Amino acid sequence: MKSQSLDPSELHFGYFFPSGKTNFLYSDEAASTRPDMNKANLLALAQAAEDVGFDSLFIADNWSGHQRAAERGGHQSPAYHAPLLAMALFAATEHIGVTSTFHTTHHHPTHVARMGATLDAFSDGRWAWNVVTGFSADETALFGEDFIEHDERYRMASEFVEVVEALWSEGEPIDHKGTYYRAKGRIKLPRPAAKPRPLLVSAGASPAGTAFAARHCDQLVAMGNSVEMVAGAGARLAEQTAVTGREVGLCPFSMALIREGDGEAEEVFERLLTSLNIDATKEIATDVIGSIESTQEMWAEMGVEKAARAFGAAGSMLKFIGTPAHVAEQILELKKSTDATNLLINFPLWSPAELQTFAPVLEILREAGVWSPPADRNHSW
Repeated sequence: MKSQSLDPSELHFGYFFPSGKTNFLYSDEAASTRPDMNKANLLALAQAAEDVGFDSLFIADNWSGHQRAAERGGHQSPAYHAPLLAMALFAATEHIGVTSTFHTTHHHPTHVARMGATLDAFSDGRWAWNVVTGFSADETALFGEDFIEHDERYRMASEFVEVVEALWSEGEPIDHKGTYYRAKGRIKLPRPAAKPRPLLVSAGASPAGTAFAARHCDQLVAMGNSVEMVAGAGARLAEQTAVTGREVGLCPFSMALIREGDGEAEEVFERLLTSLNIDATKEIATDVIGSIESTQEMWAEMGVEKAARAFGAAGSMLKFIGTPAHVAEQILELKKSTDATNLLINFPLWSPAELQTFAPVLEILREAGVWSPPADRNHSW
């Protein structure tokens, strides 16, 4: 069983598992050349990530497909339900952690407590929960519910997590009568294997989201397209953790494209941009930019048209493009200049072979003393 690292000088790596043919770089070339989203290919991808040395896989999820153009192009589609996919990946791997998304707004805490305990016990403590509240009115409509205001969703999520943790930890029945939820009794065994509880992750960078992470989570995934923006997110998180007295790791989100020769990765990236699916990108950007507070702030001055193009070219995240040495240098600068303890990486041209391009980067980072193979240590994440 993997425990959590307590050494902030280390850097750990999560692989953003594909939730569709493309994620964040909506290139038709990328979509048309990616492997099929089937059992054999997805299990092989998870096994390749474990072999390369990633600490974990991160499975994002939402309930409602964005719109038709994006769906037809394979952009953020098709996507398997995160907790069900996680169980399959656990069966095909031995050591790598898997973070799966559960919505608080569209579940009852007892659902997540039972499913999460099953995932964690089955995997011997390798499961983590990406806590999301949901941001889409279309998504809410699927459940026949009224859309709930942003900060109210986080107040609900706070109570939700408290109930889940009580159901995980209490041997005796609980009797919770809160503002939003009621729960009486106890869930049947198993309980989570991870102690004191599974790892909790969130990605809300708004004031309410950051405060939620500081109170309840172990990692905050930070969106930002520069080291300065990531450092700013870390500073805001530090302000909140100073109040709660908890340690919460900063996990920047990024994209990687690595090739051996000088200029090769940059050339591939520029070529992918020529097949950017503008209709699909507009749909996804309008949905996300119109709904997520932190993304709204990032693109506030650009306008929808320009923001859509920037968003579809992975413009909301760090980009590591170049040779292994160049990418390793950029990652070391990130580590030096921010409080990052984890790095979440999306590969737009995902395949087992593409993941292997990251192996030389990890070797350079090991020589620099900021990374060690998960097999050589008793902690993950």
